[in-house]
Amino acid sequence: MKKKIGVISDVHGNFAALTAILQLLDEEKCNEIIHTGDVISIGPNSFECLELLLSRSDVTLVLGNHDRDFAMNHTAVRNLSNVPAEHKVQVFATLTEEQRQKVEKFPLFVTRNCGGATLAFAHYAFVQPWTSMEDYPFMPLQTEPTAEKFDKIFASLDKMNCDAVFFGHKHSPCDIVGKRIYVDVGSVGCHPDPIACGIVIEYDENGWSYRRVSVPYDMNVIRKAMLEKLACGDHLFDYYFLKHSDK
Repeated sequence: MKKKIGVISDVHGNFAALTAILQLLDEEKCNEIIHTGDVISIGPNSFECLELLLSRSDVTLVLGNHDRDFAMNHTAVRNLSNVPAEHKVQVFATLTEEQRQKVEKFPLFVTRNCGGATLAFAHYAFVQPWTSMEDYPFMPLQTEPTAEKFDKIFASLDKMNCDAVFFGHKHSPCDIVGKRIYVDVGSVGCHPDPIACGIVIEYDENGWSYRRVSVPYDMNVIRKAMLEKLACGDHLFDYYFLKHSDK
């Protein structure tokens, strides 16, 4: 009998998109759901998104850079980031100490054995060994990814003999084959289309496969909340949710 793993990434405080994709994955009867980082920031409902995912026993949460910033109370603007410090300060203030302690324990990556293959799940390529939350673990983002670039930056997976890695961070889906299969899951709730995206992995003793899934949600709800409630909400919505042709 086949089992299923639902994979999602980069919810970024978008509760409408999160609830839509979770309903779809529940309808798919996924045995486990793995979120590959960045539950919080940018969208208007970081507390609600984090609380919902933490409440589910079938969800595994992997550390993202925004999650790490919250755990470390790091509010300074990172290099190449478009998230202002005042936004991070506001979002972190809505979250609780209990949530922070749980986020602090998120793993940098997890692996699963599926149909004879080893699959890794991470926010992005990372540095090994990673020994402390104080160390920033993520490799620089590849704006134009290729198999050769991914083989190089994901070299920390070589010793694990991983057959595929599922990740996020860039918010843009891609499927590239190099030493292993590199699958950018795409963002659930932080991209220009009003569609919550994810992946379903199916496996049994004979092998494994994956397919992309998506479900629409009402982006107008997010836009209204961001403009009314968030520091720099207009800037963040314009940058992350509007298509470049609309600017």
